[in-house]
Amino acid sequence: MTLVLLPLVGAVGFWAVQGLWEWAWSAISGPPGLTAFASRTVGGEHLYLDPKAATDPATVCKRGIPVTAAGKPASLPITLQAKTDEAIMVIGIEVSVVSSEPPPKGGAVAEPKGCPTALKGSAFDVDLTRIPSPVVPAAGKGGGHQATDLPFTVTADDPEQLNLRLSPGGKDVRFAVKIEWVADGKYGSVTLNGDDRDRERDGFRVMGRPHSSSAPEGN
Repeated sequence: MTLVLLPLVGAVGFWAVQGLWEWAWSAISGPPGLTAFASRTVGGEHLYLDPKAATDPATVCKRGIPVTAAGKPASLPITLQAKTDEAIMVIGIEVSVVSSEPPPKGGAVAEPKGCPTALKGSAFDVDLTRIPSPVVPAAGKGGGHQATDLPFTVTADDPEQLNLRLSPGGKDVRFAVKIEWVADGKYGSVTLNGDDRDRERDGFRVMGRPHSSSAPEGN
């Protein structure tokens, strides 16, 4: 009887220790979650500067708002990474238009020379002229983009780089982005709501350059 009980007791003790370790590790690492980071919209054919902004290269890159042209959308690079070792499944990308107005009449337009550009990664086209704005995979359109569709998995060791390719039409558009995810049967979301170029109003900003008198004129 002793020979039978000892292995059984050992097995029970092993599983108890393993369960305690998993509980302790979960408590230390915290619940699963997703970190999303987007500093600003980049790219575009030109960058718009308001009348009070300086036109030196540093100011142009830091304060300029991307101005798109037909076939040349601006991009919003987004980096996604899991907060813990548990894999996160990204199930949705939602873009909400905060405001859509005619482009400003004043100011200047400069070329984005030496400014940051979108990194290679999974690309999605966003039509900001429609509400709600559809987010569609842009695979196969060149630029080194990867073929990725929803859903996809993100881990702490394997982050995901996204590029939202923005088409605002002939409008000055502000927008926010919500990333939806699930992990271990739990739903969560992260909302990105603007960069540091305009602290007075919510939303990332991008604008078109229509063929009209309201389009900003270059220097």
